Amino acid sequence: MLRFRARLAIFAVLGSTLLVSSCNILETLQPPDDKAIVSEVQAKLFEDPVLKTRDIRVTAEKGVVTLAGTVATELEKTAVERFASRAKGVKQVVSQLAVVPTTATAAPPSAPETPAPVAATAPAPAERPRTTRRRERVAARPTPAVEPTAAPETAAAPAPGPAPATRAGEAQAAAPAPPAVRQPEHVTIPAGTVITVRMIDRIDSSQHRPGEEFAATVDAPVVVDDRVVIRRGADARVRLVESRSAGRMTGRSELQVELVGLAIGAQSYSVESGMVEKVGASRGKRTAETVGGGAALGALIGAIAGKGKGAAIGGAIGAGAGTAVQAATKGEQVQIPPETKLDFTLKSPLTLTL
Repeated sequence: MLRFRARLAIFAVLGSTLLVSSCNILETLQPPDDKAIVSEVQAKLFEDPVLKTRDIRVTAEKGVVTLAGTVATELEKTAVERFASRAKGVKQVVSQLAVVPTTATAAPPSAPETPAPVAATAPAPAERPRTTRRRERVAARPTPAVEPTAAPETAAAPAPGPAPATRAGEAQAAAPAPPAVRQPEHVTIPAGTVITVRMIDRIDSSQHRPGEEFAATVDAPVVVDDRVVIRRGADARVRLVESRSAGRMTGRSELQVELVGLAIGAQSYSVESGMVEKVGASRGKRTAETVGGGAALGALIGAIAGKGKGAAIGGAIGAGAGTAVQAATKGEQVQIPPETKLDFTLKSPLTLTL
């Protein structure tokens, strides 16, 4: 009798353990974001000093990227295709790029401009020979006998006077002009643009509350009109909008976050974006599966051990064991760990001052 009870207890514990360990989290598959794919590929191309000068057009549909335009060499074509294939969410790359070698252009038309500084500085040394000749002419004049030598010397004394002024003028002409002040430029990122960020802080449904903000960085450059306006690595702020923690018997954990801020250079901008949701497994469904599975396993063990009459007793014991295990364990919590990538879609245009 004691051996029978020991076996029954062992079977109940093993059954409960198997039921608890067999619960898996199902994650839904999201379709690829074509706008994010195009933005990431264009950003990679514009980071390359050679490829950004080529006529390359990028389109995407359901994860299939199409490349069109012209490049100069087969090596450039291979590099563009490699950039496209490495973008997140890309399933296939269709290359329609044409290789058109560029002709070498003669760049040194600026060489003839080098004599210009010589011509600009040529008049300056001519002043001294002219003054010297004037002095020689004054000294060569025949002087009367009345000793007027002091007068020519006095008259000739002011002659060297203009020299300092001439040098000052030369120094002023040689001084570089002050650089022109660059006017600020305004660029607008349209609504619907996808901004991908990488989390720095951890978000946990069991610890954090709505309204808290967390640090992140921009993971992929943002391109507007063939120009990178937000570089990778720019600081970003993510706010927790909704946080729900699953109970012991029912409910499920849930996190909802949104992008609320970007820091570009010395400027900070407020952002209005859509929400990204992270949801855990349903606690109520898991409770039903655990309790029901425990009853079925208990009935099976009772029928085997008691030759049929112990099925009811085994079922009650199994259901009780399943309920006890479920009540003793807390619901699955949802986390967004560091280094997680999140894609936010702008709900309204964002104007930047560059």
